[in-house]
Amino acid sequence: MKKLIIVLHNAISSGSLDEVDVLAQRDLVKTACLKLGYQVECMSSAEDPMKVARDIHLRDPDMVFNLVEALWGKGELIYVQAAVLNSLGIPFTGVSLEALFLTTNKLLTKNILRSNNILTADYFTLDQVADLNSRKRYIIKPIWEEGSLGFINNPVFTWKNMDMIAWINSFSKRHYFIEEYIEGREINVSLLAGKNGPEILPIAEIIFSDYFKDKDKILGYKAKWLVDSDEYQETKRAFGRLDSDPELEKKIRDLSLKIWDLFGLTGYARIDFRINKKCEPYILEVNGNPCISPDSGFVASVEEAGYSQKTMIERIINDAR
Repeated sequence: MKKLIIVLHNAISSGSLDEVDVLAQRDLVKTACLKLGYQVECMSSAEDPMKVARDIHLRDPDMVFNLVEALWGKGELIYVQAAVLNSLGIPFTGVSLEALFLTTNKLLTKNILRSNNILTADYFTLDQVADLNSRKRYIIKPIWEEGSLGFINNPVFTWKNMDMIAWINSFSKRHYFIEEYIEGREINVSLLAGKNGPEILPIAEIIFSDYFKDKDKILGYKAKWLVDSDEYQETKRAFGRLDSDPELEKKIRDLSLKIWDLFGLTGYARIDFRINKKCEPYILEVNGNPCISPDSGFVASVEEAGYSQKTMIERIINDAR
């Protein structure tokens, strides 16, 4: 008898591009699981996460492939469905409940990095605007949601920009924070679990074209989702860019493995770096269960390594066991 995999994803509430993307992930996982010989059922995490988990429990699956990115349209509730699955003893893929909670709260992540002497950009609450350095630039970010969420226009500002400061004061202090903007190269490291521990896949760098010469080099909402925008068209992903600097590459690899262990990551993850002018790697974000849609950065790294999407899913499932 075929073993059952339930592919669980969040319900679509707003229909925004970043939210609908989970359906592409669902389809990729379903196709790979069918190729691996599993019976597959897809479910969405709807209004009642406990009822969803009980329905899953009655189906008695081999495991749940957890693609839930939000609950009730709120990214800050990403861990709730995992917590319910965990409480009922239902195995699920990706990072653990604890790691999911820690890595999706950017302030908790930064506090852990700092306490372990790992470089991360300076950060402030919205009550600390007066403490900002007038010679530096900053960016406003959601504490829980994806970093680009809701910011169609450039969220980078200086302390002297009074219009921006007034705008920031309208944000919820419980949901947003301020981070120093690090000028430099943007590096994405994807890690995939294997029999001998996590494997660092080919490291990607985001290349900003001359279009960004007089603009802040950030992957905002347009650059990530609006395919017809200049920001999207003028940012590219490239591999092998660290080959000429083995010392920097070793630093990034060592840090990535350290972070995997520090946060107790499992399954798959992506770590985003900024390399400043002194060639120092700063951690921007730690992403447990990153996007695995066919056009995502993680899948691009998997394919650059010579692996199929089927192999990627097989390794994630095997690690969950």
